[in-house]
Amino acid sequence: MKELLEEPKGTTYIELLDLAFSTCDEFLLVKRDQLDLNKNAKQWIEEIKPHIKEIRRQDAWPGTTLLGHYADVYYFNCNQELKEVVIRKTERLYQWLQPELLEDICFFKNGKEWLATVAHEQIGVIMTEDENEIEKIRGIKGIKMS
Repeated sequence: MKELLEEPKGTTYIELLDLAFSTCDEFLLVKRDQLDLNKNAKQWIEEIKPHIKEIRRQDAWPGTTLLGHYADVYYFNCNQELKEVVIRKTERLYQWLQPELLEDICFFKNGKEWLATVAHEQIGVIMTEDENEIEKIRGIKGIKMS
C-alpha cells in the first residue's frame, strides 16, 4: 500500500486517471444522505446516468465506514468515454466532494481495491502490489508516494 503524499492535480491527475482507467475495470463514487447535491451535481448525475452499472445502499466503502447511516454508492465500468467525462468535470483528485460532485472516487482491479480516496480528508492510497503498476505510477511526473 502506497499513500499519496500530495494531491494529484492538473496533468499529474489526468495521467493517474489514464492509468487507473486502463488498469482497472470498475470504479465507484458516493452520494451521502446527509449532504444535498447542488444543481451542477444533479445535472452531472443525469449526464452519467447511462453509465451507471449499479447503485448500492452501503454504510462502508474503501477508506470510509459510516456509523448509523447509509450512502448511495454508484458503480461504473471503466471505459474511455466515461474517463473523458470524469476528466472534463474535475482537475484534481480530492475535488470529489459534495455538494458539487459525488464523493470519494475509488478504483478496483478484478474486484480488489486499486486506488481509494477520502476526499474531505485529502487521503489517497494506491493498493496495488504489482511492481509494474507501481513503476508506472512513480513514472507520472508530480506523483509523490510513501
